[in-house]
Amino acid sequence: MKAVLFDLDGTIIDSEWFYYKGWKAVLEEYGIALDSHTWLTSFAGKTERQAFVVLQEQFGFNEDAETFFERKKTRIAQQYTEEDVSLMPGVTELITYLHELGITMAVVTSSLRPVTEFNLTKHGLINYFETLVTRSDVTYPKPSPEPYELCVNRLGIDKSDCLVLEDSVTGVTAAAAAGLTCFGVQSHEEIRRDLSVDRLFVDLHEVLEFLKNGQPFVK
Repeated sequence: MKAVLFDLDGTIIDSEWFYYKGWKAVLEEYGIALDSHTWLTSFAGKTERQAFVVLQEQFGFNEDAETFFERKKTRIAQQYTEEDVSLMPGVTELITYLHELGITMAVVTSSLRPVTEFNLTKHGLINYFETLVTRSDVTYPKPSPEPYELCVNRLGIDKSDCLVLEDSVTGVTAAAAAGLTCFGVQSHEEIRRDLSVDRLFVDLHEVLEFLKNGQPFVK
């Protein structure tokens, strides 16, 4: 392996609960109770447009999309002033290890570029990544393979030399469709059962230990 391609939300940053609180608060204004289990199994890993379709299909949500998105955007912006989005366990150690080996790293995410850059910069991680492929850069986001295809093309590295780290069904579907080796990193058992990946880990600490023991990288 010569490159590691990281998902962002739920893989690098612990943002799933952060966004869940925002969506939950706004939906309560519409009289809808969104529980954490439904969020993790039906919404996590999706773009806001994809998540809105879930709202329509599972909750019969017929409100104006743009009005909802604006209210949700305002709520999330407020949360950013009140609290930080923390890093996932083990991410700093893993990124440091890969950097020391000279492994190319990239981020492939369904988040928009400004949000991606904000979070990576806030945690001092943005300079570790050769490129960022965000929702702003593609026509078709995950689960389409387009984001990963674009990333590999930008890096100029063969697919067989790339490893993807993902936490959601949407993400691993995109990686598989792009023909990439993918490790699933997920602690929630119900989601773990649905991840069709090459290897499955509870957290990035486990990934790091596996990589150290296996030494699958070319310097």
